[in-house]
Amino acid sequence: MNERRGFKLLFFVLFASYSGYVMFRNVFFDEIGMTGTQMGIVGFLFPLCTILAQPIWSFVADWKGVSKLILYVSSIVAGAAVLLYPLAPHVSATFAVVVVATVTFAAFRAPVMPIANALVLSTGTSYEGVRAYGSIAFGVVGLAIGYLIGVFETELIFFAYAAGMGLVVCLLFVVPIDDPDALERDLSLETVLPLLNRQFLLLLAAAFALGLMTPASSAFFSVYVRAVGHPDSITGVAWLIKTIAEATAFVYIARRGGSYRRLMVVAGALYTSTYLLLWSTGSVAVIVLAQLLLGAGYALFNLASVNLAYALSPSELKSTAQSLLLVGGVSSGTAVGELLTGRLVDLIGPQEMYGALAVLGVVVALVSLCLSSSASDPGITTRSGIDSD
Repeated sequence: MNERRGFKLLFFVLFASYSGYVMFRNVFFDEIGMTGTQMGIVGFLFPLCTILAQPIWSFVADWKGVSKLILYVSSIVAGAAVLLYPLAPHVSATFAVVVVATVTFAAFRAPVMPIANALVLSTGTSYEGVRAYGSIAFGVVGLAIGYLIGVFETELIFFAYAAGMGLVVCLLFVVPIDDPDALERDLSLETVLPLLNRQFLLLLAAAFALGLMTPASSAFFSVYVRAVGHPDSITGVAWLIKTIAEATAFVYIARRGGSYRRLMVVAGALYTSTYLLLWSTGSVAVIVLAQLLLGAGYALFNLASVNLAYALSPSELKSTAQSLLLVGGVSSGTAVGELLTGRLVDLIGPQEMYGALAVLGVVVALVSLCLSSSASDPGITTRSGIDSD
């Protein structure tokens, strides 16, 4: 198996196995009697643990050159930890078991995406082409799980993730992935400081604002679909449409190119439009249209931010830069957003929360406009035909 095909298959399995957890986690929590606030607390703990664990994993990966070993450990432990969730309803301390499962699962899943992204980019493989396979897998498998949990139990989502991690471990044995060279000096604050320039901090601010919006369109989306009177299968269909839009946007931008700043501004506008549509009505037609906009917006922001973080980072700190992007931006925003969204669900309801959160898309666009027209170093070649504006 060649490296490019291996990365596509790896991303396919990673996103396929995670799709059910993202889409229907809160449906499971609702079924076992948890409140919106409790869902928000669990949702807050997940990115909080990610924030704490990701820098450690990524620093060690860059420092010692052990990215592949970390992916092995992550897959095995996270795959085992997720099986704690189905046990929760069968013990008196249900919420406590959910918390333990979430903390362990999040801490060991944390290194997967920043290290996988860095490995793809470090080999010169087109990130957009590989990532599109992840989007397709997420949507197709999520759709299937949406129908399957209508026949079986919602706990299926956790067993699906565990099985997926077993496949990832097998793939890591056969995919020819080489670890990057270890850092030749001790990792210290002085080593990381070059990353913390004005452009990188603006990137983190835009990612944080987008992270604040994320729970409403991910973990709480299934709650919204049920609240407006639709079955869980509509959640699966909606996610499939979103991920098809994502994959299409990834491929289109990979071929046509564009500036990082422009892509991020358009993404903010698309997120605001999506949330206003979901707030206005709960009809199936509007939900479908909203997913097209949301999928395109997510793809544009993800593509631009990942490539920009890579372009702004020294060659020996590529995993660290991807980790900081997630930890300092998306994950931090998502942690706060989980609490905020959970509280809004309890106070004003799932549909009205979208109207309250729509303004954050404007914030994403405004912060992105502040990025310099020379956001990446002139000496760094930007990737896949995308310049930094």
